[in-house]
Amino acid sequence: MALVGGSLTMASVAALPVLIGLAVDYAIQFQARFEEGRAAGLAPADAAPTAAAAGGPTIASAGIATGVGFLVLLLSPVPMVRGFGVVLVLGIVFAFGCALTAGFAALSRFGERPARRWWKERPADVPPPFARTRERFGRIASGALGTAVGRPRRVLAIGLLLAVLGWAADTQTKVISDVTQLVPQNLQALKDVHELEKATGVSGELDVTVRGKDLTDPNVVKWMTSFEQSVLAAHGYKPGDTCRQPKNAPELCPALSLPDLFSTSGQAITQQNIRSLLSAVPPYFSQSVISHDHTVANLAFGIRLMPLDKQKKLIDDIRGRLKPPPGVTANVVGLPVLAAEANAELSSTGRRALTLLAGLAAVFLVLLAIRRRLRDAAVPLIPIAFATGWSALVLFLLRIPLNPMSAALGALVIAISTEFSVLLSARYREERRAGAGPARALELTYASTGSAVLASGTTAIAGFAALIASDIRMLRQFGIVTVVDLTVALLGVMIVLPAALMWAEQHGKFSLRDLDPRRALARLRWRRPRLRRPRPEGPDLE
Repeated sequence: MALVGGSLTMASVAALPVLIGLAVDYAIQFQARFEEGRAAGLAPADAAPTAAAAGGPTIASAGIATGVGFLVLLLSPVPMVRGFGVVLVLGIVFAFGCALTAGFAALSRFGERPARRWWKERPADVPPPFARTRERFGRIASGALGTAVGRPRRVLAIGLLLAVLGWAADTQTKVISDVTQLVPQNLQALKDVHELEKATGVSGELDVTVRGKDLTDPNVVKWMTSFEQSVLAAHGYKPGDTCRQPKNAPELCPALSLPDLFSTSGQAITQQNIRSLLSAVPPYFSQSVISHDHTVANLAFGIRLMPLDKQKKLIDDIRGRLKPPPGVTANVVGLPVLAAEANAELSSTGRRALTLLAGLAAVFLVLLAIRRRLRDAAVPLIPIAFATGWSALVLFLLRIPLNPMSAALGALVIAISTEFSVLLSARYREERRAGAGPARALELTYASTGSAVLASGTTAIAGFAALIASDIRMLRQFGIVTVVDLTVALLGVMIVLPAALMWAEQHGKFSLRDLDPRRALARLRWRRPRLRRPRPEGPDLE
């Protein structure tokens, strides 16, 4: 970033835990392959290229799919979020390259050395550290895997139901847009804004640009005057020193505008008087309210610091009052307009849903291009899609609000879940090609690659948990939301993916017709077994 002149933002800081988790994931996956080669009797120098050849294509395909999932962040209206996506994509390239080079170099160099025990030798009757915890966790994982393998349709149906509830709950999740609540309260810029508002009653400017052939027309000037007065009155302004009052301060205050030049002149509003006054005013003063050719004018309003959603309503009200004379156009412009509209798009439930669909579609197309089989591309997407709904449901139940950064987390959940799902499904296919049955292949997959995925996922979650200690509320909330999302995504992949793989084995060959949601729901339904009447016994009825 330094070499290309990039800047450090809150989004790029938040990208560091993601890259740590991905880098650890690649390193652990390669190390797991390396240890398999060592267990087969290969020397470190031979185990390294064998592991790279065995795991490289799979890990690279997972990295590509993850990167494409992050590219969906480029659709965000917030530049900071778009920069977040770019940093993540570049970080994936560097993380994979480092794991493939420096990682194998370290394994080859230190692979012969015996592991040093940091604890003293224990008596035979003393269990190793965390033995009970590992044993209990192993029983839970084994039971979950057994349930997913034994009842795949029921697991998928329950997962789909919870996901649908989460997608519905996402429409009710609150998005915090008050900038003063998202940045550190001791930030000097925030203190300056409060000091400015205390002294002047406003913290920024909102402009209305008026365009026409000749804005010195008295009818146009009268319209601008009445429009300015109506907008100010509608938002609490009264003539007098009301902008600095501590209680019931108006949302808008007057600023320098073209009508203000004529309201204080005392002259009648005629075209001759208007042009005479403009020619008498110094150019450096008049050019701030009207252009030299009298075709563009400006109406300025002072605006107080307020939440962006409230600011959007104010701007919409001003737009609704814009009814210029024939031949004249008017538009509300300025930085507050851009910020309010960007926040409205980001907070839009429909936009978040479209972002999720775009992410899933992009990942599906990448997997289809790599694996060239509809089944191998569609099955890993099942837990990924479910995870987006589950995370939304958990956030709704915990009443955790979103902010401009965390509102784009759906793409992050898709990308990280893709990493886990692709690696596990690829290893499952390897075990199946090696001759293992479906249940045995899942057992082998989760005993090897599953452990590595769990370790890397836990590392990523721990990295995001570090953001919770930040004094920047936006980063702190981003860390909390991401910890919840990644935990749900990791558990979802570990539980739902085996059910999806087993269901795919029972389903048979896939076709494009299976993408129909009605067919998918019909296949996921389970039927209550019919109770057969007991047959009478007897030698003549056998």
